[in-house]
Amino acid sequence: ARVHGQLPPAACAGISLGAVEFRPLQECDYEEMVALHTEWFPVSYDENFYSKSVHGDIFTIAATYTARSASASSTTPAAASEAEDVQEHLLGIITMSTACEMHGDDIMSILGGDCEALCCQPPDDPRGVVVRRGCLAYILTLGVIDGFRRRGLAKELLRRAVEHVDRRLPHVQAVYLHVVTYNEAAIRLYEALNFLQLGRFVSFYVLHGSPYDSFLYALYVHGGKPPWKWRLKNLLGLGQVRGGTWKSWMWSAWSSLWRREAVEDDEGRIEG
Repeated sequence: ARVHGQLPPAACAGISLGAVEFRPLQECDYEEMVALHTEWFPVSYDENFYSKSVHGDIFTIAATYTARSASASSTTPAAASEAEDVQEHLLGIITMSTACEMHGDDIMSILGGDCEALCCQPPDDPRGVVVRRGCLAYILTLGVIDGFRRRGLAKELLRRAVEHVDRRLPHVQAVYLHVVTYNEAAIRLYEALNFLQLGRFVSFYVLHGSPYDSFLYALYVHGGKPPWKWRLKNLLGLGQVRGGTWKSWMWSAWSSLWRREAVEDDEGRIEG
């Protein structure tokens, strides 16, 4: 990716997290997004995914850093704003979708029901028109460049995505993702943010020609809750709750209910 030649790890070390800015991906980010995803992930994404990401059909947050040349910083403000004196670098990306075709059968493992029952709800409309609104937010990809790993940038991207769901998508009941079982760093991140491990999917991925299992993780919001079978199993101590504890899930569900009213009047936005 272009960022590695322009912003090597040694230069990243001198950039604080406070200097990072956040915005949605734009059409001009297409080639860099493709290059970074090719480096970060051992799976291939099609052109449709990249196109939807840079055109706003898939929710995205890009972490960026803007570098100004020494000459620009010493001239007038007008000169400093010229394109040739300013370079913006992509440091990290998160992509997320609430489209029903994305969650597929995962909805049964996460909410204990099917899409027709949970996503197709009639709105408060006298006409009774049924609208399909995805009740799950699926984290599709999350990655940061080497120079910003283990510095809190991935956590901040994930936090902002969850905040967007919490504030803007009241119909969504859970934010979820799959992670390959050997990715211990990612697993620690999700569990630190109280994502619950709901199950293991055998041979979910085929990486480099070999099958690998995935863990399914979910963070419940807006009163969402795990399936009864999962709750009963863990309440009786028949299963080990990974990530958030049963107590933390209860607190998360309760706090989500009282936060909902508070944020209805809060127009604070995700930067980006």
